[in-house]
Amino acid sequence: MPRILILTASMGEGHNTAARNIRDALIAEHGANVEVLVADPYTRTNPVINKLIQRGYATAINRYPHAWKVVFELLSRPGLVEGMGPILAELTNAVKSLIDEFQPDIIASTYPVFSFLMAKIRKRDASVTMPFYTVITDSTMINSAWYRCASDGAIVADGPSGEALLRDGVDPQKVHVLGFPVNMAFENLEMMCPPKDNLWKVLFFPGGLVGHSIKLLELLAELDNVEVTVVTGRREGILRKMQAAQLPRRGRLIGWTDDMPGLMTSHHIFIGKAGGATVQEAIAAQIPFLVSHVVPGQEEGNIALIEQTGIGALAIGAPRRIRDIILGVQANDGALWKAWRCNLAALKKPSAARVIARFLMERA
Repeated sequence: MPRILILTASMGEGHNTAARNIRDALIAEHGANVEVLVADPYTRTNPVINKLIQRGYATAINRYPHAWKVVFELLSRPGLVEGMGPILAELTNAVKSLIDEFQPDIIASTYPVFSFLMAKIRKRDASVTMPFYTVITDSTMINSAWYRCASDGAIVADGPSGEALLRDGVDPQKVHVLGFPVNMAFENLEMMCPPKDNLWKVLFFPGGLVGHSIKLLELLAELDNVEVTVVTGRREGILRKMQAAQLPRRGRLIGWTDDMPGLMTSHHIFIGKAGGATVQEAIAAQIPFLVSHVVPGQEEGNIALIEQTGIGALAIGAPRRIRDIILGVQANDGALWKAWRCNLAALKKPSAARVIARFLMERA
């Protein structure tokens, strides 16, 4: 029975989402004929430090995005991560202990740092010979930390992402364009029909400063034909402030949810930040994407994908800009929305998780 170890990290939900979806596809495809472990090695390190890292990351991308861009660009410089051996020693040991305990036949990673750690582990322990593949969760403009340290292969979501790696000198035989591993539920869900009775349903994931989100919801409340579902995720502070402001006026307020497929396929427009997993889920759901908050650096490639393929728009700045774009989307019997939907249909790969699962099993 092949054993497959999938390494992830709780630095944003995209890495965990990709890892879980690959696991679910492996089980769906092979059942009792495969053993899969999804693990976050950070949880095996100092819990206090780990929690501080997670909080620091969340604070940086939501409140100080330009400061995070500086960090992101530093990570792309050769030698920086490679020189962090002493700092990452505890994390390296955590990865090695997982390998020793689980004895995998193949390892996949949805987080870039683990390729550097695997190289270090392989160098000091000749018995660690199982294949190691990196599943890149960003698109189009990709930080070299994802592929700078050689692995046995890189799995990317689309052609432009694969071309980005090739331009930077990655061996073509190690670049595999297999799609992004979205939830398999997207395979069977019906996509949202054009608005009935001119009622537009908007799905909003607040990002950035709370005041910006509250102002946007107040402006959308002025549109009689717009109904908003707000999902705050793990940001409990925003949830409480939305409740206190009695927002949204028309629609509903949700905290954490694990039903992204159902929510995305039951709304006409998505508003949120362009995280790697979120953009790919929107493509699978064929829901046009308005980018309301940007994390400079890591999400710029995802925004480029949205704009270049014509599946939504960049809508940062004053909240009024998003309201005006929604009015434009509604104009001429939703002509712009229909064009975006047509472009989305050409990009969707709802079965990518199964494709990646088969790929890993063939190499296990």
